[in-house]
Amino acid sequence: MAETVDTKQAAPMTPIAQLGELVGANTRWISMILVFVVLAVIFNVATGGIFLSPRNLTLLMRQGAIISIVAMGVSLLIIKGEIDLSIGSAVYLCGTAAATLQLHYAWPVLPTVAVTLSVGLLLGAWQGLWVVALRVPSFVVTLGGLLAFRGLGYFLTDAATLAPMSQPYTALSEGFVPVDFSMIILGLVFVAGAAILVLGRHSRSDAGGGVFGLLARIVLLGLACVALAWIFAGYRGIPNAVLWVAGCGLALWFLMSRTVFGRNAYLIGSNREAARLAGVDVKLHMLGGFLIMGAFYAVAATLATARLSASTPALGQYLELDAIAAAVIGGTSLRGGIGSVGGAILGAALLVTIDNGMSLLNISSFVQMIIKGMILLVALAADVLVNRSRSAGGH
Repeated sequence: MAETVDTKQAAPMTPIAQLGELVGANTRWISMILVFVVLAVIFNVATGGIFLSPRNLTLLMRQGAIISIVAMGVSLLIIKGEIDLSIGSAVYLCGTAAATLQLHYAWPVLPTVAVTLSVGLLLGAWQGLWVVALRVPSFVVTLGGLLAFRGLGYFLTDAATLAPMSQPYTALSEGFVPVDFSMIILGLVFVAGAAILVLGRHSRSDAGGGVFGLLARIVLLGLACVALAWIFAGYRGIPNAVLWVAGCGLALWFLMSRTVFGRNAYLIGSNREAARLAGVDVKLHMLGGFLIMGAFYAVAATLATARLSASTPALGQYLELDAIAAAVIGGTSLRGGIGSVGGAILGAALLVTIDNGMSLLNISSFVQMIIKGMILLVALAADVLVNRSRSAGGH
């Protein structure tokens, strides 16, 4: 008997339906952006227009670069089902190495950064080996690192401030791309971003919304570039610190979304035993995650010491809490298997927005600590509730 073929095709989706599909696929992103907009409006009104000035927004981005860097790194570890509580102390120890070379040996910028990167990789490898070779929980290993790394830095420097750094070194964070070149960069970003959206519209990771959804994303990208152009043209151009975030973010995004390493990272975080049975070298992947985190220690330390032109005993304190909070706010699940680079950056932006707004309003630093602690608690509670609802839906 000949087989019958159904030649009926599904009716094309209307623009409204496509928009609904796009919104449904990006609910968390849209909600975070709305929260940011609401906070920005509130702070701008409360500060008499200071918050949304190009100068303040540019400095806010520079301020948020360090948190963004470490939030991306810890998000990778959390996706794999691990955690890192040593971030602040590791950044301090890397910063101590950089400041020592700059202050006592007058090393040039590139060798200083290279050694700082080596120190960060060494710290990441040290902790990763304890986790993968001796199977010590990362919570315990990095808690030990939190104490040991800062203690080692205090021992080597007698808990003294190391300053000043050289001017070329401080420019790594505090410098700016000239306005004209900044506009060219933003134009190239729009063209490249639009091309990626068009070329990737049929892939699973870029699906959602059809042609109308694609156009909506391109328009939103254009509006974002225009807004950034207004901000940077209104002050001094793109801060160098933002370029560090963009470079690290693009590299990690490509690694997590376009490579086998990234796909395996999500599989390991979702079900480690299934990943092992599927032939994934879980230990090697875990060690790779800690090495990447080590590299991000070094980048954050470079930006922090360049920003302060010094390494201080308080450098990096509580940075791990900000990083974890930013990752969770950005959609990274503490149960593993869920998260994104862009979400971690956006979570960091929300934290820095709240921090900056409270500082402009002259709110006591003690009150700021209370508020940030509550934000961390709410973020963790939200993660628990989301995972509970997913588990209930699965059953």
